[in-house]
Amino acid sequence: MEKARDPLTVEFGVNFATYGFPSFSSLLEASVEAEKLGFDALWMPDHLFLPERIYRAVKSTGRRDMLDAWITLAAMAVVTKRVKLGPCVAPIPLRNPAMLAKTIATLDNLSKGRFILGAGAGWFAEEFQGYGVPWDSFPVRIAKMREGITVMKKLWIEASTSHQGRYYRLKDAALWPKPVQKPHPPIWFGGKSDAILEATAELGDGWISFSMTSQKFKEKKFGRTPSEIKPACCLITSVSEDYDAARGLAEYYVANFFGKTLDQVGDFIVYGKPDDCIQNIEHFIKADAVHVALRPMRNEDIPSFLRLYGKHIIPYFKEK
Repeated sequence: MEKARDPLTVEFGVNFATYGFPSFSSLLEASVEAEKLGFDALWMPDHLFLPERIYRAVKSTGRRDMLDAWITLAAMAVVTKRVKLGPCVAPIPLRNPAMLAKTIATLDNLSKGRFILGAGAGWFAEEFQGYGVPWDSFPVRIAKMREGITVMKKLWIEASTSHQGRYYRLKDAALWPKPVQKPHPPIWFGGKSDAILEATAELGDGWISFSMTSQKFKEKKFGRTPSEIKPACCLITSVSEDYDAARGLAEYYVANFFGKTLDQVGDFIVYGKPDDCIQNIEHFIKADAVHVALRPMRNEDIPSFLRLYGKHIIPYFKEK
């Protein structure tokens, strides 16, 4: 099988699901193991809770549990040494961006410069409304996201920050210590709308696709090269040495999560034996992805996912 790209340029991340009765200790153990096995980044969703259908997809019903992304990222930063860490992705309009900038600067110091800010405009109205945060129109959420990123950058760079914007105001705000990474931690925008792609081109250092086929991924353009903007794909995976078992889990997950069949959703669902997964991931690398973030479908499958990806799939892409 011919490799599509210089293997040294391909990065792999684990996109942990912090819902569906996750064990906090097992997530930390998996973080350490992922680093040992050659993964380059640890990601996690930033939500307060999620739609019921997502809990059904992971066979978890009765409660809508969700670990806080920022506290969990801090714990992961302490138990690891090399991997990058970040939310995939943080809905910027959900929080005060100045306060979020402080949290991120602290995490970048705690991790010694390993933090990546995955940023978005938010998509789940119920969590905003449930916690008393205004659910604005999409254009307003995009505007809040963009202004929020501007506020954060100013706080990370300037000695003292004042800002009089449409949505946010600061007066002589001090943020110290500054982030370790200069001028600030990388910002990767998540989503597939034209507004997100425009924000990526103007304000970002990377882009993360969601629920997007490799063909659609390849069609997205930013007017900047992969050395300036890292194109990353978020893929959902079911891997097993038993093909039928992997496909069966994928069919159940997709039916509940997306309300569709496997054939209807496209190749961002990666399933089968390790060789099947390699062929699927190749589609995205040929479409110019330089970072592949993988979401195991169930928390209980994380040990086997790490073992099979660490033994067979990551070495295929990384070893010469």
